[in-house]
Amino acid sequence: MPQSEPSDESLLARLRSGDDEALPALVNRYQRPLFGYLHRMLGCAAEAEDIFQETFLRVVKHRARFETGRRVRPWVYAIASNLVKNVYRSRGYRERTSLDRGDQDGGPGLRASIEAFSLAPEDEASNAERAERVREAIARLSPTSRDALVLFYYQGLPYEEIAETLDVPLGTVKSRIHNALSKLAGLIAEACGNAARSEAEHA
Repeated sequence: MPQSEPSDESLLARLRSGDDEALPALVNRYQRPLFGYLHRMLGCAAEAEDIFQETFLRVVKHRARFETGRRVRPWVYAIASNLVKNVYRSRGYRERTSLDRGDQDGGPGLRASIEAFSLAPEDEASNAERAERVREAIARLSPTSRDALVLFYYQGLPYEEIAETLDVPLGTVKSRIHNALSKLAGLIAEACGNAARSEAEHA
């Protein structure tokens, strides 16, 4: 019977006990999803790679501080999210809107709402143009709104882990996602309208 894959928590426990093989196993596990998150947040592959490496340098440096019983994934994403915030500060970025306002329960079925909104999968060539508009619209969201949306939709983290990652109440996570979707819908509608007008002018 094949042996099951070790959990993130068991890998970190091995790392803390001095098992050198645990680190590459943990890095490989997060390579694709965490790099994808960082790339979406920063919009630059080189910066994303730098922050990815810095994230795991900090995982190693602070491994002794990790509390037994915690989940590793939100801890790793929290480190990465804080590093992203440092990049924004170095860019002189300022929040344009606050997404802490609004309905704190976020309404039912936010994942279903995202599916209904039809964010196009990027691996479907027929939807390439729509996917590009979605990427551009996400890049125009404020960091607060983008962080929650990317963690939920693209990284697949549940609300509880997003709350732990961002160190905010569960209700705030739902509210941010709810408001981010509303703003994203407006940005995409604006982009589609601009594209339609441009096509009409060149017809």
